[in-house]
Amino acid sequence: MHSSDGFDYDLNAARLNGNIFERIFHNRRLKFWLSGVEFKNKKILDVGCNTGILLVPLLERGIDVYGIDISKGDIAKVKEKLKDKGLPTECVKVADARKIPYPDNFFDVIILSDIFEHISSPEKAAKEATRVIKPGGKIYVTVPNSWHPVVRYPWVRKLLTGRKDVDEHLDVPYSKQKLIKLFLKNKILKVGTTGFWSEIFGVFTK
Repeated sequence: MHSSDGFDYDLNAARLNGNIFERIFHNRRLKFWLSGVEFKNKKILDVGCNTGILLVPLLERGIDVYGIDISKGDIAKVKEKLKDKGLPTECVKVADARKIPYPDNFFDVIILSDIFEHISSPEKAAKEATRVIKPGGKIYVTVPNSWHPVVRYPWVRKLLTGRKDVDEHLDVPYSKQKLIKLFLKNKILKVGTTGFWSEIFGVFTK
């Protein structure tokens, strides 16, 4: 998971081998991205790509996708997976969401899935995403919904996940207003909740 503190949580491992809550949540989220967003013939950036839970399936589908994550370990795992599958590895880099190593107006679609709650100065990440997105491109964002019981009450999260460290990666819940505030200079296309219960979903452009 993309974090200024390098929080280590392998999303793909949780999707495949986690407890029932983790498997359902991460599989539903992957299905949401693969079926709910138009990626074809677009240049994509997956910010906080983790170990490639979304990036690898997109590359397998022939999508022009790039990935960054602050975790050297996660990027190493992604590159190993890509190499094993005969896919290009130069599309993934160790980088910070607050300092994206690509030029202005470079991407058609940017995905920031559960990123802002892990970093300090999320407004810098929002500004960077706006910088590298093309005019008319779309920035897709998900953040924990502060009003959902799974997010609001630590004991519910611990009961469902069985994880004692669950609070480490849900430390800054969001409201719709808080998410919108990060993109005040952007055109808001949609802000609502997703189909996987505990998250707010926003789409922004410039």
